Amino acid sequence: MAQPRFSIGIDLGTSNSVLAFAPLGDDREAAVLAVPQRDTPATEVDAATLPSFLYRPEAAVAAQVTAREDGRAQRRGDTGDWIVGRLAQRRAGEVPGRVAHSAKSWLCHHGADRTARFLPWGSDELSDAEKISPVAASALILAHLRAAWNRRFAERGASFAFDAQDITVTVPASFDAAAQTLTLDAAREAGFPAHVRLLEEPQAAFYRWLDRHAEADAAWRALAGPDTTTGTAAAAPRHVLVVDIGGGTSDFSLFAVTPPTADGAGGTGGVSGAPAIERIAVSDHILLGGDNIDLAIAHLLAPRFGAGTGLVPTAPRDLSARQWDHLIAACRALKERALSSDGPPDEAFPVSVPGRGSGLLAGALSATLTRSELDTLLIDGFFPDCWATAKPKRTAGAVKEFGLPYAADPAVTRHLAAFLAGRPPVDAVLFNGGTCKPAHLRRRLVDQIAAWQEGRAPVALDSDDLDLAVALGAASAGRRQRRGAGGIAAGAARAVFMEVHRRGGDGVAGGRSLVCVLPHGAPTDASYEVGDLDLRLRLDRPVRFQVYTSTREEEREVGDVVTPNADFEMLPPLETVATVKRANAGDAGATVPVALKARLNELGLLQVACRSLDPRIRETWPLEFNLRPAPGGAGGSAPAATASGASVADEAPPLGVPAEKLAEAKRAIGVLAQPAGKKQKISAQRILDALEKALGRPKGEWSGVLLRELWATLEQHEAARALSADHEEAWLILAGFLLRPGFGVTMDPRRIDRLWAIVRGGLRFAGKRSKLQEYILWRRLAGGLDRARQEALLDAEQDRLLQPKSAPPELIRMAGAFERLGQEQKAALVEAMLATVAELAAEQKDCAAWLAALGLLLNRTPFHAGPETVVPPDLVDVAYDALRRLDWANPKFEEAQTLFLRAARAVDDPRLNPPRSLREAIAGKLEKSGVPAARTVRLREVVPVQQADRASLYGEALPPGLILGEGG
Repeated sequence: MAQPRFSIGIDLGTSNSVLAFAPLGDDREAAVLAVPQRDTPATEVDAATLPSFLYRPEAAVAAQVTAREDGRAQRRGDTGDWIVGRLAQRRAGEVPGRVAHSAKSWLCHHGADRTARFLPWGSDELSDAEKISPVAASALILAHLRAAWNRRFAERGASFAFDAQDITVTVPASFDAAAQTLTLDAAREAGFPAHVRLLEEPQAAFYRWLDRHAEADAAWRALAGPDTTTGTAAAAPRHVLVVDIGGGTSDFSLFAVTPPTADGAGGTGGVSGAPAIERIAVSDHILLGGDNIDLAIAHLLAPRFGAGTGLVPTAPRDLSARQWDHLIAACRALKERALSSDGPPDEAFPVSVPGRGSGLLAGALSATLTRSELDTLLIDGFFPDCWATAKPKRTAGAVKEFGLPYAADPAVTRHLAAFLAGRPPVDAVLFNGGTCKPAHLRRRLVDQIAAWQEGRAPVALDSDDLDLAVALGAASAGRRQRRGAGGIAAGAARAVFMEVHRRGGDGVAGGRSLVCVLPHGAPTDASYEVGDLDLRLRLDRPVRFQVYTSTREEEREVGDVVTPNADFEMLPPLETVATVKRANAGDAGATVPVALKARLNELGLLQVACRSLDPRIRETWPLEFNLRPAPGGAGGSAPAATASGASVADEAPPLGVPAEKLAEAKRAIGVLAQPAGKKQKISAQRILDALEKALGRPKGEWSGVLLRELWATLEQHEAARALSADHEEAWLILAGFLLRPGFGVTMDPRRIDRLWAIVRGGLRFAGKRSKLQEYILWRRLAGGLDRARQEALLDAEQDRLLQPKSAPPELIRMAGAFERLGQEQKAALVEAMLATVAELAAEQKDCAAWLAALGLLLNRTPFHAGPETVVPPDLVDVAYDALRRLDWANPKFEEAQTLFLRAARAVDDPRLNPPRSLREAIAGKLEKSGVPAARTVRLREVVPVQQADRASLYGEALPPGLILGEGG
């Protein structure tokens, strides 16, 4: 392969993306590529920044674009059905439901499936099939930049093509290993070559600053400050804080800068007189930036829209989801205008949103924000004074949306104080990111740091090109690395830990612990191994390990065992399948002892693997992140690794049941293999009674781990279903009980896979009894079924669901439990069920099943699905209009109370929130029906979802000890 001619640096930003390049054959300064992009459907411009917005044009606009193509699409870099850049950003204020943005922020949201199509978030203008995933959106932005490069350079020959260059893509320093992996996935989807590397954005910004101070000892003199340029004080290390506040994140990194030696050896970049630099700390991931300011402005202005116009309207009104999207876009434009220049305090910024209905222009709503109000909002809300000991608030009350997990505390200063706590004093500050453009905000942060340091103010380093510095610095960093000239020393930004369960010699379970497998600061390509955990892997089946990281455990060494606390962040689990190809593998039995290996590869990605310790099996199995959102929280199922005398890695903690009682319980399940006697029929209840007797405790006290152990025995007897309809009915009932709610215990996905294969293989007695039990089974286990399986089950029942009045209640409840269905399918079910309820109510017939299903389909806070599945609030209005005339206190219709407590619950996202007037009306109806005000308060204000709220979704007791997290 030919040597590259350029080092390319790409800033894949939340709001804007930039491509810069530095020639490798000489020392010319890095430059920014002007990116061609549409300004209107008929015109294009070249600009240094590419707004990270994607627009799916309407048919009329798409036709206009096509009519003016003239073969230029390839040159401009248009990407299929989506248009990237300025036109998309402009259209966000006009048709927000057709514009996807903030894809980068979604990449680090473990609760969402980043490969699922749900952007534009909350849009009802595009179908599910027309939407785009965060990974695909990121890939289209990168593909646009790749095409822009080739448009300019590829004609010069193969050595100038994009894929032939040295390429660096930047990510926030706070991006964890899973988000980094997804970023590289997006790059591969965009057609990038395999040698792309990642670089932390604060490092890139620092590289840019170093380039501007490359001569002699200019960098050190600028860092040392006027009072320490001579004498011994000048020889002390200096600590530089990079504050990077962009559109989506606030990123802090601390660097230690050592003065240059007399001969210049060891300096950054090999330049004589250059200091040596090490990145020593990074902040946790803080989803707090320009997007949050847009939301805060929108919340400030929203009450001002009413029948009148101006600062004080005649009456405040709720904004529809569509109006809210318009308001967010308008506030984004307002912020950018206001922060790009100074002005008088009374300078006014008008904002308009379209009215409801068809007369959009005639019914437009207006409000005004002054510069002084904006400054007050920024200072009081985002940059308030605080003590050096301040910590971010963990409670509700942040300006955020349901979709993205924005920081609970919007105060950047409190997050910064927590980051600097216990770390060396700051000698200099380098600012980066569009939010840091206003000089008065930069001064405020410098003054705040000075107050924390007893008046010792850090040097404010000159920082120009705040929008371009990251891409320019990344290009420079790639050139330094290509030349072997050295650079910023930066190993692993956070220590990596595996969760293990320990037990004593008596077999009694101990507490969970974390074992360090990769230390903080681990250099690239250095390998570490932990071989004393007594871990064993089962062969030829999936195994899972829970991973944690910490930016605070800086002194931990590999093998150290620690107790988890709030400083640890849970990542998605690592999984593998241990297969052995050697002929003598069977000699080792069903399991193999292993050690854990960890390293950072040359691209900056975390790699973890299991290495066999059995001399007969010389194998190593890489562990891969499971990036699908797991029910019950971002981390997935319960931890899989065990240590210190525990059993195999994919087993759960000890059962807590004596071996003889467990054996008796398994024999009780074994009666399923026997034909039914004349006097003793086979039934699930008889077997459950026998299990309670054998285990010496009621079934309500059986833990999830014990239930799954009993399932293993039931699974062995699945063939007994063929003995009689009674056998099959009992087997299905027991399966639903032992595997409920379909997740929450280690290896539950594997168990659901096995159950799916058994039941979908066909019922042995396809009569009504078995079919009804199958419906109940899948309802109880709905949390363990992905969207494809939920859709498959409903597709098979399509004829019955089209005539819901004749459908059995068990089928209706099953359909309601399928929270992962797309919005369109849910909406169709809601409409059909509402029609059925109207018919049943007119006949004074029970309709509890239909009302219960509607409550789950309209739920604002689903448990085992992501927010992208929540149907628009307009459907809540439709449901209320259809059901408000019923007597909700009547036992036939009282399920409507639960329905609307879920459907009208206030949430953080105005796109999903029913209008306040509707929520008030529903709350009033509920209270007249006997619902206490303590329960209806959740309709009037945002109340965090409690454990009991989530458990109640299942309508039955969950296994004790099952931890229900915040959900998808």
